[in-house]
Amino acid sequence: MVIKEISNRRAVREYKSDPVSDEQIFEIIKAGQFAPSAKNNKAVEFVVVKNQETKDKIFEIAGQEFIKQAPVLIIPVSDPDKSLVPDCDIAVASENIFLQAIALGLGTVWKHLRPEWAEKIKPLIGISEKSIIINIIPIGYPKDAPPLHTDADFDINKIHRENW
Repeated sequence: MVIKEISNRRAVREYKSDPVSDEQIFEIIKAGQFAPSAKNNKAVEFVVVKNQETKDKIFEIAGQEFIKQAPVLIIPVSDPDKSLVPDCDIAVASENIFLQAIALGLGTVWKHLRPEWAEKIKPLIGISEKSIIINIIPIGYPKDAPPLHTDADFDINKIHRENW
């Protein structure tokens, strides 16, 4: 049986204006910090953005309305001097964030950052040039309830045994 949070997790691109509490953000970040990392480096840190002016500036760089609309943006950051695979560490931490957010009744979406966007966003929020950012995670209450996954979404033909 797949855990409820995985079955319920869907991309949310429209958010209500209801605020996300500091306690919820704390629990979401805790889940991100508890994610596995290469050689247990724990190199991923998190920038929480609530300021509308900052979100608007990030939107001007990376586009997509949900960046402005979501009450909170979380930007995972990794130091390549501390991690052999910073992008992988960020991805695993992000997945934990997604699952914790859904457990709290919140929605998220992976907003990929092109390298040129990341380089423009870093100085806006005080991230060093050498640090790695690959995504933004908008968080908020979904405007509409996204459909849940069902067994019909599962494709057994994508399982290969011993070889392709």
